[in-house]
Amino acid sequence: MKTKLIKGFCPSLNEPIKAEDGLLFRLRPYMDYLHCDKLVSLCNLSMKYGNGIMELTNRGSIQIRGIKKGNHKVFLSKIFKNKIVKKETFSNNTNIIINPLWELGDQNFEVYEKIIKLQKKLPNLPDKFGFIVDLGNKLSLKNISADIRVESAPNKKILIRADGATKGKIVEKKNIGSFILKLTNWFIDNRNKDINRMSELLLKKKIPHKWTIDKPIYSYNKFFPKNTKIGQILGIKLGRVDANILKKLILKSRSPLIRFTPFKMILMEGVINIKDKNFIYKIDEPLLNISACSGKNFCSSASIDSHMLAKSIKNPLKKKIHIAACKKNCGINKNTQIILSGDNGFINIYDNLKKEIILKKISPDNILKRNFRDI
Repeated sequence: MKTKLIKGFCPSLNEPIKAEDGLLFRLRPYMDYLHCDKLVSLCNLSMKYGNGIMELTNRGSIQIRGIKKGNHKVFLSKIFKNKIVKKETFSNNTNIIINPLWELGDQNFEVYEKIIKLQKKLPNLPDKFGFIVDLGNKLSLKNISADIRVESAPNKKILIRADGATKGKIVEKKNIGSFILKLTNWFIDNRNKDINRMSELLLKKKIPHKWTIDKPIYSYNKFFPKNTKIGQILGIKLGRVDANILKKLILKSRSPLIRFTPFKMILMEGVINIKDKNFIYKIDEPLLNISACSGKNFCSSASIDSHMLAKSIKNPLKKKIHIAACKKNCGINKNTQIILSGDNGFINIYDNLKKEIILKKISPDNILKRNFRDI
């Protein structure tokens, strides 16, 4: 398959980004999981053809960094040869996040498959347009953004909701595909070239009332490092991990299957009580409340070392802080309270809830002296 090199957009397998450290590939495994042998294989490919740095995004995708241009075709061929990614998940139209706490045979599987099979019928959607499948006794992806959400409603019913609307429509399982097609076509028919997300459109255009009459369930799971009945949840520090360290964890733990979440955490099936300093296994770890973009030496737009700052700043009130190395502010999520935004080597501080700037042109050294109590 032909590989197109692009710069300045979200990467994928067939469209890697040219970053400061080489080509950056992003992949989303089927159902957001990999069997242990597949993940070990991916770690080996990262070390052999890249710089051995892997990342987990806030959409639950895996990034492989530092692939040399001369290696990218063989790297891609190995991905498919080793069946790390299925061909049917290769399309941008299958940007689906699934409830990480799915269980074998539950409704999450069935609905996920319905959306996969829809991909050829879907209109030409923006690259970041995505779906969430969040079914079960509790919602797990309440604070994760998407454009079309398939969620649990009371009495074990299924509800489809446009992101940005507080209510959706209860549908029968057999009608899920046709209703998603209605929503996506409505989006395409009513958007302009500057609107790429459903929530943006709903600020300007009222969605038909008949599609917003039912409420999803209110109870939801909070994700943090812990043991569950499925296995152990471990945090990936700032979403970045050395491929060899991850490989050693997988082999040592003997976990048969690893699930990837949009919380920069992994769920390792069948194991509990792992205590590895390279990962977050305690709920009081400061880095659980801090996120950061790739930063200096990894992105050509970066003017500060976002990861160094993230590991060093004081945050006693456990505010949700995101550190962006430039004014593009990549990687912000719904829960972000404060944004530290790089500006030619200095930092601007924003209140993300009030959408206003707090301080301008602060040096990184002065940032490290703050404790963010008064912000």
